Amino acid sequence: MTPDVKIVVPAKPDYVRLLRAVTAGLAARLEFTYDRIEDLRLAVSEACATLLALPWDAEILVLRLFATDSRITAVVCSDADPGADAWPPVEPERTLAWRVLSGLTDTAAFEVGEEGPAVRL
Repeated sequence: MTPDVKIVVPAKPDYVRLLRAVTAGLAARLEFTYDRIEDLRLAVSEACATLLALPWDAEILVLRLFATDSRITAVVCSDADPGADAWPPVEPERTLAWRVLSGLTDTAAFEVGEEGPAVRL
């Protein structure tokens, strides 16, 4: 499935706001409510923070947005290489990131994406 939007940025906190802005712009175009847009922006921020906090070096963050009339699926991934046993986290539902993501979105999952560790919202 081809994303409606794909953006690649350096894996640095300064660039997270760009990913948030692109996400908000697409959600606004789909006429999401202000609250839904803000929840999605915060969820993308938390997904990025989770990936940036990993102890493995990453060069890039990739955001893929898949849109329908009433739903956006966001996949945020990095090119870090934690190894097969280190990602996704063990018992992710016990992490603060999981609690925040699951509270802000309909579904959240830690997975291995095309580039490496990923968070799907």
